[in-house]
Order: sequence, then C-alpha cells, then structure tokens
Amino acid sequence: MKPLLADSPARLLGVVALLGLSACAVGPDYVRPEVPVSSAFRELTGPYKGSPALGANWWSVFGDAELDALEADALKANLDLGAAFARVGQAKALSDAASAGFWPSLSADPSLTRSRTSDTSGSASRTQTSYSVPLELSYEVDVWGRVRRLSESADESVKLSASEFAVVMQTVEANVAQDYFNLRGLDTQAAMLAKSLELYQHQVELVGKQVKAGLVPQTDLLQAKTQVEATTGQLNEVRRQRVNVEHALAVLTGRAPSELSIPAKPLTTVVPVVPAGLPSELLGRRPDVAAAEHRLIAANADVGQAKADYYPRLTLTGSAGFSTIDASKVVDWQSRVWSAGPSLYIPLFQGGKLDASLEGARQRYAEALANYRAAVLNAFRETEDILNDLGNRVATAESQARMVASARETARLVEMQYRSGLTPYYQLMDAQRTLLSAELSAAQLQNLRLNSTVALVKAIGGGWKPADAPMLGKR
Repeated sequence: MKPLLADSPARLLGVVALLGLSACAVGPDYVRPEVPVSSAFRELTGPYKGSPALGANWWSVFGDAELDALEADALKANLDLGAAFARVGQAKALSDAASAGFWPSLSADPSLTRSRTSDTSGSASRTQTSYSVPLELSYEVDVWGRVRRLSESADESVKLSASEFAVVMQTVEANVAQDYFNLRGLDTQAAMLAKSLELYQHQVELVGKQVKAGLVPQTDLLQAKTQVEATTGQLNEVRRQRVNVEHALAVLTGRAPSELSIPAKPLTTVVPVVPAGLPSELLGRRPDVAAAEHRLIAANADVGQAKADYYPRLTLTGSAGFSTIDASKVVDWQSRVWSAGPSLYIPLFQGGKLDASLEGARQRYAEALANYRAAVLNAFRETEDILNDLGNRVATAESQARMVASARETARLVEMQYRSGLTPYYQLMDAQRTLLSAELSAAQLQNLRLNSTVALVKAIGGGWKPADAPMLGKR
C-alpha cells in the first residue's frame, strides 16, 4: 500500500521546514529599562549593614516554635494562597494553549451524506449515499514571529502569576508573624493590667478600713475605686482586641475562628537584627518587582505581535483520506483523495484596526513601564521607611526602659510616703498610673519593633528567589 501523502505534499512539508528555519520575529526585543539605584540605603545604620541570609522559613530567626507551627499551617491551608496558586495554573494552561500554535493542527472529519438529484433536467433522478473519511491538516508558518510573540507573552504571564503568588505568600507569612506578635503583646499588656488591678483592689480594701477608722477621707476610697474601674475597662479592651487577633490568625491558617485557641503567654521574643543589604540587591529579591517586570516583558511581546499582524499570514493546509459512494470501498486505495496547498492572508484594508491595536499595545507597554519603575521606587521607599522606624525605635526603647525604672522607683517611694501619712492618696494613684502607662508603652514598643522587623524581612524580599516559582500540582 502507498502512503496517503504523495510526493507533492512531502515536498510541501520540506518548504514548511525551510520557511520555519528562516522565520524572524518582528517588533522590539526586550531590554530591561534603566532605573535609578542608590549605592546604599540612607537610613541604614551599623547593625543592619551586610547582606541578608534568610531562607524560605525566614520567621525562624525569631526562635519561636509556636510561630513556626502557625506559619506551617498557613502555608498549607491559607485560602488566599490557594487562590493565587490556582491563578498560576490558569496562566500555565493559557501558555500551553498559546504554544500549540507552533504545531500543525490535525483533525478527522468523517461524514455520511444521503442525497437525491433532480429529475427536471430531463435525466432520471438518482438517490445515492456518499462516504468520506478525510484528515485535515493546517499549519501557520510563523514567518514574522506572530506566534512566537504570542507564546512569549503567555510565558511571561506564567512567570507573572508565579511572582504574584510569591507576593501573596510573603504577605500571608508576614501577617501571621505580625498578628502573632500582636497577640503576645496583648498578652503582656493583659498580664500587666491584671497585676495592677489586683494591687488596686487590695488598696481599695486597705483604704476602706482606713476610712472606717477615720484615718483618711472618703475621697481616697472613691479615688481608689475609680482607679480599679478604669483599669478593669483597660483590661477588658485588651482582651477584646486579643480575641479579634486570634480570629485573624485562625482565618490566616485556614480555620474557622471558633477552631483556634491559643493559650495566653507574655511576649518574651528578643528583637533580632536582620541585615538589609544593598539597594541593587533588593531588585532581584522582591517578587513584586519581578512581577512588574514580567508584566513589562509581556507587554513588549504584545507590541511585536501587533506589528506582525501587518504582515501577510501564510497557512499551509492539507487533506487526505477516502471518498466513495460504495460502502464496501470506503478504505479502498482507489478511493483515496488528497489536496494540499498554501493560502496567504494579506491585510489590505482593516479600517484602522491594525493601527489602533498597535497603538493600544504601545500604550500598555508605557503603562507597564511606569508601573515597573514605580514598583522599584516603592521598594526603596518601603525599605528606607522601615530602617528609619527600626533605627529610631532602638533609641526610643532604651529611653522607655529608663522611664519604666524611674516610674517604678517613684511609685515605690510615694507608696512609702503615703503609708507614713506624708503624701495624699491622689499622688500615690498618679505614681501608680504613670508606672502602668510606662510599662504598657514599653510592651507596645517591643511589639512595634518586632512588627517592624517582620516588615523589613518582607521589604527586602524575605528568602524568596526567582527559582522558587511554584510548580503545578505542588504547593
């Protein structure tokens, strides 16, 4: 039996290969745009100099096993992360569809037709059945690189989605860490308020006895009760905030709020020092900057594709199979049929459509370029702001520690004076209120420093690397 395609179609396939090898891609090739990069961060102080050495589990620098467990739960079950992962899969599917343009399309179109001819022409009418079993082949020769530009744009969309997945992942990881430290900070405040409340309630009992003995006026008792109620209100508010933060952690880890309960524990985490590195290193470590550049590369490829639409489009088509009116000879060699040949689509007049498409592609590139440069500048600004926060909060924490020590000693001395009858009760109350306020501020400041450290880790890209893009089927 002879092959279905005779010599002429074979020679045609040779021409296809030759045209494919000689094809070129019209439009601009991507070149990374210049962006202003400083030699160093202006707000960088001594402890934060050097290159960061952070892995994917960057939160381990805080040395907290409970935080480690919450982060692991979030990476497995966070729903925002799951949605972002699905978007990577969608982009990959679209990229595969675009890549299909590099290959010929082959389809089978078997048919059975029953027909009758008219008898008005003087000849007898005839009814017959036709059988056809063709294979249809179509292939666009990518002479001007239109298909390649489409595939390039789709590939960059996959990388864009992968970078955006990393942005979501870093945001989730940072939110878990910051909410965890907020929770522990509130635990610390609650412990301080509970301790002070116990002291104030004891003072109410003592002052009440002194009032009955006529040693102090009734106003001292009223002031002591006022202080108890004010502290109780503060404690209730802290507890309310803690419940809400716990709810937020539950959702971040893929749970219903009622399914997560974290026992109270005061904040004891030491603030680690995370080197910030150099501005030039920052651009390769932030997934949002990478996402902006992938969007820019895709827009550049779209310009090339719009330019390729101006050129003729060469398509090779072929058909081979069997056609007969005799059912017993459907696959008989004598029933074979074939056809092959090129078709050339030439856009002679489109009413301005091609010009508008090209201009739209150019403007989308201009938009992506502006967004890329803005992403770079925003990355520098975020890092500078956080370094400024960290540097100033170190000095503030030292000052706050001295304030707490001074307030504690003041409260001790004033209490001794009050017990000796040398000082009125309102002065003792003011001294105790000042001490509590200073302690609460110190706890809040510790929490702010930890949150700023988390923000710095995120600002410098954490432990992300472009090679860490998620693979389909694996999260």
